[in-house]
Amino acid sequence: MNKSTIHLVVFACNWDGLSCIEEAARGGLTYPASVRVVRVSCLSRVHQGLMLKAFELGADGVMLLGCEPGNCQYDIDAGLVTREYEKARIVLGLLGLGKERLVLCHIPRGDGPGFVRRVTDFLKELEQVRPAIPARA
Repeated sequence: MNKSTIHLVVFACNWDGLSCIEEAARGGLTYPASVRVVRVSCLSRVHQGLMLKAFELGADGVMLLGCEPGNCQYDIDAGLVTREYEKARIVLGLLGLGKERLVLCHIPRGDGPGFVRRVTDFLKELEQVRPAIPARA
C-alpha cells in the first residue's frame, strides 16, 4: 500500500447514494482510484462492525452515503443509521483512531458534483489526520 495514498471506503445506499456516484461517472467527473465504493441496499444494513472492519482492513476513512432524511426507499427509520454511526465514532475515539475518520453524508439524489466535492473535501481532511491506520497483516 502506497503510504502517500489515502484510502477511503464509501458505503453507498442503492438509491440516492449510488445515483450520485453514477451521475458523477456519466458527467465525466473523477475522484481518486483509492476510493472504494461498497453498494448496500440501505445504510440501515451497515452496522458499526462493518464500519470498523473497513478501518481494520486498512481504510484511512469511511463515508456513509445515503438517502436524504425522509426519502428512504424502504421507509426505514433514519435513526438506525445515525445510532450505528454514533456508536462507531465512539469506538474510534476510544481507540485513539479519531472519530473524524467516519462521516455520514446525505446528498440529494443524482448530485454527482456534490458527491465528488464531498469525497475530495473528506480526503483533504483525512490528509490532516495522518498517520494512516496500519492494515492488518
